[in-house]
Amino acid sequence: WNSLDTGLRLFFSREVKGKAGEDLVEKQNAEMGLMPVVTQESATYGYDAEDRHFVRVFLKRERPELTFDDGVEVMRVLMTAYMSAEQGKTLEFPPKGLDAFVPAVAKGTWKP
Repeated sequence: WNSLDTGLRLFFSREVKGKAGEDLVEKQNAEMGLMPVVTQESATYGYDAEDRHFVRVFLKRERPELTFDDGVEVMRVLMTAYMSAEQGKTLEFPPKGLDAFVPAVAKGTWKP
């Protein structure tokens, strides 16, 4: 199962009559054909439960399940993945130079 495997789909065609314009849908995965539509995105992706959790721990002055430090660690993993992709090899974690690393995509030099 994935969040884009929904029962609701929207059909896009390039054979549109009328004035030219844009026909974009957030998170669309192609320019024509059947596009999945995620209803109640906040519930589907867990944002409602996440928000409730943070309100509850804030009001009770408790520590949240995930902290700022967890977010920093996620970013270190992501930056290592970028570094690994740019170097074309597997890296030890954390790799040397990670703290100063800026991925090509962030520098605007990435060429897909």
